[in-house]
Amino acid sequence: MPPASPVPTPPVAPAAVRGVPRNVRWTLGAFVLLGLLVRWPLLDRSVWFDEVCMSDQRIGTWAQLVAVLYKDIHPPLYVTFMHFWNGVFGDSELSMRMPPLLCGLASIPLVYWSGYRLVGRNAALWAAVLLMLSPVHIWYSAEARLYSPMVACTLLLVGTFDRLMDRSLSTTRSLWTLHFANVAVMLALHYYLAVFVALTAVAAPLLMGWTRRARIVLVGHGIGLAMLTAFVAAKSMLGEFQTSQDYLRPMTLPEAYLFLFEWCWTGHTLLAVRNLLDDLAAWLQEAIGVVLVVIGVVRIARAGEPRSVLVPMAMIAIPAFLWACSSLGLGHTYTERSALPSLPFVYLIAGCGLASLPQTVRRLGGTVVLLLCLASLLAMHAFHDRHWTVYKPHPDWRSATAWFGNQIDRGNAGRVIFTSVPNPRSLSYYDVRIQDVKNLAPAGDPAAIGAKVRHRLGDWFGERAEHTFREFAEQNERLLAGAKLRVYRSESDPAALRPLVPQPDGICYLLRDKWHPHVTVDHTIEDLLANPKVQVLETAEFVSLSLYRVRLLP
Repeated sequence: MPPASPVPTPPVAPAAVRGVPRNVRWTLGAFVLLGLLVRWPLLDRSVWFDEVCMSDQRIGTWAQLVAVLYKDIHPPLYVTFMHFWNGVFGDSELSMRMPPLLCGLASIPLVYWSGYRLVGRNAALWAAVLLMLSPVHIWYSAEARLYSPMVACTLLLVGTFDRLMDRSLSTTRSLWTLHFANVAVMLALHYYLAVFVALTAVAAPLLMGWTRRARIVLVGHGIGLAMLTAFVAAKSMLGEFQTSQDYLRPMTLPEAYLFLFEWCWTGHTLLAVRNLLDDLAAWLQEAIGVVLVVIGVVRIARAGEPRSVLVPMAMIAIPAFLWACSSLGLGHTYTERSALPSLPFVYLIAGCGLASLPQTVRRLGGTVVLLLCLASLLAMHAFHDRHWTVYKPHPDWRSATAWFGNQIDRGNAGRVIFTSVPNPRSLSYYDVRIQDVKNLAPAGDPAAIGAKVRHRLGDWFGERAEHTFREFAEQNERLLAGAKLRVYRSESDPAALRPLVPQPDGICYLLRDKWHPHVTVDHTIEDLLANPKVQVLETAEFVSLSLYRVRLLP
């Protein structure tokens, strides 16, 4: 275990912060390699609905990209980036997951670089270890979405801001450029990251007074936030700006506690299979997390370094913002991944608490923490596709699509698939001959969209908008026309299924995702299978998926 290291007190000597010692660089390099090793197995998972949204099937053409941006609940940067990334590297599973993987691996040394000046070198090394082994961070480093980049950008913001606000350090043009370029990326990546931009803008004059550096940060961040506000206003006028989603929930104080001291530490992995041993391990991890964070916060407060308050501020920034939204009536705004940027700061504070313990206690506590991290990691790899852990399980869509493809090859083209799954878009990703009718619904009437844009921006923009959305609708029509199997929503009563099964033999398919939605939410497939007018002809079982070839009797 590394020796205890107090939080540095002001002023921090410039010689102590000019660079990372060579032995630490080698250690961080080893952490990155180990991080790659524990993340690599998840890269082979079947892609799920959200990841397919980043594929060529959804954003491959310019018209598709514009249509997605028109309705997307996130700012435009990541979807646009993936459009061009796929154009260069393709949209294979590994290719789409590579940007989050690189950001996730970069976050391991970044958490050290961002935090060692604020909480001490040994505390920052502990944070790097915890981030390397974190089931939550591993999960989102191997998922083709924007959440891992959010963490990397937030760490970079805190690190550059800390150095810009340090009076003992001279600033360079490259540091300012890096800082503001990162701020621009954050504002265009996820709306919640604006919380950090606003927070650091307010913190600048509080930390440095009304100095030139503070004014530059305040003005620069203010300009970025103003531009984001203008974008939101424009999107609200021209398209849609969603402030909530039904699958999200309100942030409450109990939710904040579970997020910080259960999900951030284990990702619910220790509770995947409920038994006494798992419950005890989860409780122990939660208790240790609470103790270490409390000790770390007290240690930071006693150190007397004003800039160190950036770490606890960054930890609670998004949870506090979402709690405020909930208090104002915006309840459906929270799911754990939306607050993921808090994760490394939980570890920095816990690392500070751990590094400040007496040597014997620190060794024992560190050993227990590492053992629980390894247990959580093993549980995630064992149960991620069969139980709800960090997020919903990843069904084996790849094998299910191959089964349906074999059905097409056996002469069953033209049949219908009914499913309770909200969006089985993964089938279309793996085989374009299978299309979900709901996914190909138009984003809106092209003429109406063109008229709205024409009214706000003039004839030229209106005509371009109408042409683009008409092209998007035509692309969807071609995909649907070429489909050999079409997917529709299921109903409990065979007579209520729409469309009616076109073949005279009454044969169609049922698809059941065992976890999404859960049977307590949607049991239409179960109702159909129990109906005497539904005859099961063939069954195929894959990880978290059940497929049925059935005949609907008259």
